[in-house]
Amino acid sequence: KADLVVMNPTHYAVALKYDENSMGAPRVVAKGADLMAMRIRDAANGAEVPVLQAPALARALYAHSEVDREVPAALFAAVAQVLAYVYQLRAALAGQGNAPAALPTLDVPSELDPHNDPKYTTPMSTAE
Repeated sequence: KADLVVMNPTHYAVALKYDENSMGAPRVVAKGADLMAMRIRDAANGAEVPVLQAPALARALYAHSEVDREVPAALFAAVAQVLAYVYQLRAALAGQGNAPAALPTLDVPSELDPHNDPKYTTPMSTAE
């Protein structure tokens, strides 16, 4: 089961899991584009797994990670930020602290965001 799903509203979804006692780094447990992204989102909603809109991080994770592997080291900081946000949100919902402020600006290296690549196309784009 994922701890959270990071999405770029409709094109990409990446489900992440992290257990500090048994994992060295967060792992990708599922990822998908377009229809698969919507299925991942729907499964997360059904399982009460938080779904966060973080477009640059979703695109970078989708492009540079593999399922059942740790997230790339260059994305550790951004993933740590979303995990901290989710943990704080869960604690607040359980009455164990204050709700977090808005999700902070994430530290996603621009070179890892495929949107910054001039060859970038969305998964459903076709060449004309």
